[in-house]
Amino acid sequence: MHQVGIEVLERHARGGIWWFDTETGVIYWSDGIYKQHGLKREDYTPDLESALAFYTEESRARLEAALARATEEGSGYSLTVEICRADGSQRFAQAIGQVEERPGKPPLLAGALLDVHDQVVAQNESAERERQLLEETTRWRIASENAGLGLIDIDMDRDIYRIYGRFGSSVGLSEGDEVALERAQWLTWIHEHDRAQRKRRIDAHLAGNSLDYVSEYRLKVPGRDEIWVKEAGQQLDQKNDRRIVGTLSDITARKRSEAALNQSQRRLRETMSHAPTGIALVSPEGRWLSVNRALCEIVGYDEMELLRTTFQDITHPDDLETDLAYVHDLLEGRRLDYMMEKRYFHKQGHIVDIQLDVSLLRDEQGEPLYFISHIQDISERKRAHRQLFEAKELAEVTFEAIGEGVVRVDANEVVSELNSAAAQLLGLPRSSIVGNKFGDVIRFFDAEEDRQLPDPLSGVLTAGDRVRVPIFTRLQRADGDFISIVDSISPIHDDTGAIQGAVFVFQDISEARRMTDELVHQASHDALTGLPNRRGFQEALDRTWARVKQGALNAFVMYLDLDHFKTVNDTGGHSAGDELLRQIGLRLRALLRGSDVLSRLGGDEFAAIVHTEDLEGACIVADKIVAEISDLDFAHGERRYAVGVSIGIAALDRRLASTEAALIHADAALYVAKDSGRNRYHAYSDDSEAGAEASRYIDTAELLRSGLEQDRFILYLQAIVDDQGRRLGYEALLRFDGDAGVVGPDAFLPTAKRLGMMGRIDRWVVARAIALIKHYESCGLWPHDCALSINLSPVSIADPKFHTELIALLEQKQANPSQLMFEITESEALYGEHYPQLIQNLRDRGYQVWLDDFASGYNSFDMLKRAAVDGIKIDRSFVGGLEKDPIDRAVVRSIGTVSRALQLGVTAEGVETEAVLELLKRAGIRRFQGYLFHRPEPAKIALGGALGGIASG
Repeated sequence: MHQVGIEVLERHARGGIWWFDTETGVIYWSDGIYKQHGLKREDYTPDLESALAFYTEESRARLEAALARATEEGSGYSLTVEICRADGSQRFAQAIGQVEERPGKPPLLAGALLDVHDQVVAQNESAERERQLLEETTRWRIASENAGLGLIDIDMDRDIYRIYGRFGSSVGLSEGDEVALERAQWLTWIHEHDRAQRKRRIDAHLAGNSLDYVSEYRLKVPGRDEIWVKEAGQQLDQKNDRRIVGTLSDITARKRSEAALNQSQRRLRETMSHAPTGIALVSPEGRWLSVNRALCEIVGYDEMELLRTTFQDITHPDDLETDLAYVHDLLEGRRLDYMMEKRYFHKQGHIVDIQLDVSLLRDEQGEPLYFISHIQDISERKRAHRQLFEAKELAEVTFEAIGEGVVRVDANEVVSELNSAAAQLLGLPRSSIVGNKFGDVIRFFDAEEDRQLPDPLSGVLTAGDRVRVPIFTRLQRADGDFISIVDSISPIHDDTGAIQGAVFVFQDISEARRMTDELVHQASHDALTGLPNRRGFQEALDRTWARVKQGALNAFVMYLDLDHFKTVNDTGGHSAGDELLRQIGLRLRALLRGSDVLSRLGGDEFAAIVHTEDLEGACIVADKIVAEISDLDFAHGERRYAVGVSIGIAALDRRLASTEAALIHADAALYVAKDSGRNRYHAYSDDSEAGAEASRYIDTAELLRSGLEQDRFILYLQAIVDDQGRRLGYEALLRFDGDAGVVGPDAFLPTAKRLGMMGRIDRWVVARAIALIKHYESCGLWPHDCALSINLSPVSIADPKFHTELIALLEQKQANPSQLMFEITESEALYGEHYPQLIQNLRDRGYQVWLDDFASGYNSFDMLKRAAVDGIKIDRSFVGGLEKDPIDRAVVRSIGTVSRALQLGVTAEGVETEAVLELLKRAGIRRFQGYLFHRPEPAKIALGGALGGIASG
């Protein structure tokens, strides 16, 4: 039994036993003791001195003292000591000893040695965490007091609610900086209607169902008025300690403001709800903002369904153009209101005729807020009018003059009449149609699928409702071809109301369908390679992400960046670069499966979505891509080029918050691949260098989003002057007001570009620049004949959607073209099909467009052949080297000569010395920008006056 106990001890407790005969000096170690020391029994026989040498100096001293005391007192000991094993490693152990008296003999010492290394390490780490927590608590207490917050510590296990800082005294709990209450006491002060919700949120957070705990509730401290408070915090990451730490703030003022606003809105809703006619508030873009019950009854939608649409969605296409023209006149200030009759599509598909009265409400700055629309259902009146028209005006000439096809049927669904347009559209002579069943000569097919649709005529003749087939529904002609149509089928009633037949009116909109399909394709595909563009890639990624979250498939995203592409572009010209991109697109598409997605994001950047079960499969695909591109022997003219590709791989993991996280992971992995020597791939992992880089991207991305939402971007101005130092204008330079101070664009624009945020930032800059000019102009501080230059990013220039948004923004904000200029940097975007249209649209509207950073690339002078611009800005790299580099001086003189010949304006950037200024003047340059004249500074300093009232809208 004794031997069994020893085996159990050594097997399960990682320990062993020993004894020491003080009479003979013999020491016995069990196998467990040898194992703890890293020794074998055959290699070592213990003696007292060598056995003690296995302990650290401090542990040996304590152990020797314990042995001496035990021998002297006949007692035992238990110590935590540190062993130095034979392999040099150190571990903590619990040394236990006891003196056993022997009659007539010196005592025997016996005991055990237990491995407690893991427990001791854990205890030490826990103590360090407690120390750090105490320091962190002190710092947060100071910060919260300055912010008017209280720090809270909700101890769930000990049922204690602690408040630190001055918040306790502000609500009448204590004059000290710390208040400790029983949780039950705090609960009695919470309004009874708020307790259950607070408990649910605490329980959900403790169960891990929410990242943060937030609760707002009413609190009534005895002797004080009831207040609203907000609790916010997180559970500490401690396994055996359920505590929530966070902040407590007084939100009474905010709640009162919300209550007053809600009451006002409730009165408005009640007024609208009980109005006998339809009333709606509509945004300048056409989205329903608020609708009443009468309007919902008119169109058949409930309130939530209607709020998800626009008035354009339910307006008959024949009425939309006139309606939008009136809307445009209102927005431009050419009308105060308008009235028209138009048609809505009812939810059930039939037409509702209405009378529409519209006015526009503007804000204090005159900017449009929303339309106020009154809608009356005049369907009955219009129906009577149509019946009268049918009885009196349906003459042959009118009938034939109708551009749409018109087919009349009787109550038995037999065609009784049709016009020439209908016969032509159907591809049959009139005689082959009249007298036949409607369904025998007119067949409807789905707009997308080769599927025949049910004949709607029977329903019209039965229910008497006007119906429409879905827009772009296809009609099959006699020759088998299909045309896309928009149509309506209306019943014909006699004077008693009985249905006598129906009229089918349809229009061939095949060309509109073709143009729509073409526009959709162009918006989502790259014109050069035919591959999906950034928008098309995102749409495909969203579809894949939905299936990944459902567990239907596994997928990986890849970012691909061509190596040495700039060399091809600069030495062979953009035609060589374009041809290389086309060839690479074809090769990569051939490598991937049909279910995979390949897109060109812009420039030399590609992206792919690869459907594969695991990372190994994704790496195999990436390896094939690297090999395929490396083997590409690209020739252009008489030159041959070697290219490569760097790839970043990341899993489209369903545990991620969004697809954006996967893209950031892939982007970070791509840059690790490039930094590792290029022409290779790298797979992302959280604990790799790419993981750290992705974390920084995510932080920067969140900072950019909050910056746009919280208006933390600011515009600095730098003056542009003439050769006499007189101010001609300013350039707007983007800065970010971060927590550590104002930072320049190099700190955040690269991340913004990778995350597709450049269009949004560019729109913010344009809107803010317009607002800035108008603000200082209204204050009398904007200089006369002074223009503000704005930089547009190459990413935005390459996006056709941005072009439309930019023109719309300029028109909406009523920008003055004489006060605004645009600078566009030379890039591959300038060679795209959309660029000439953008630059021409801007110049047609009176805006000047300049080429920025001119001469920074090999093709700058070639750009002047392609770009109809108003001026150029010489890159600062040439300006800075004028004093020392004769080549730079020759280039600048050439720019001056060419610009004069083309009658282009020229501005030299980066002028910092008088010597450089003199050389530029000799070269014929007459516009300058740089530190010699003006350092960039906020507008309120550059122009004077306060910034109050500026809003980008």
